[in-house]
Amino acid sequence: MFFSILTPYHESKPRTTPRQVAVRNRVILDVEIQAEYTTMKQVAKLIIVDHEGKYLLMYRNAHPNFGNDPDLPGGTLEEGELPLGTMIREAQEEAGIDISEHAVKHLYGGTAYSVRQTHYSLFIATLEYRPTVTMSWEHSGYEWLDRDAFLEKAKNAADTYMQMVYDILK
Repeated sequence: MFFSILTPYHESKPRTTPRQVAVRNRVILDVEIQAEYTTMKQVAKLIIVDHEGKYLLMYRNAHPNFGNDPDLPGGTLEEGELPLGTMIREAQEEAGIDISEHAVKHLYGGTAYSVRQTHYSLFIATLEYRPTVTMSWEHSGYEWLDRDAFLEKAKNAADTYMQMVYDILK
């Protein structure tokens, strides 16, 4: 089943400061590590699996480079953020889903899949329920897919991030 709901974008949670992210993620950053996190573009996204083993796949809303390509909740790190904090914030902003840091597992972090040396971080959360999805303007639709269908769409996506998802999960 495919859903398409466009809702106005609004910020439902205040942005976190570098200190809040460091405390929430239980990470103490030294100057050298923090400098690395602020000089390179970084993207953090989340695979969400519900209690029936269905994977949430969202579709971009006329993205300038990827059109209506498949996508996951997530986005670009803001100044002072760590990948885990970004992924939690973006899942709420883009899909209306609140994710606990304890519910996620880190699957990948690196630049190997990016043609522009963007640092990709990929997380997965397997939930005991199917969350209600409330999309922002960034996505035009979504669907819950079984693993094989999810992997097939990830493999055929234009975005190298989704191709990375395929490679990691296959």
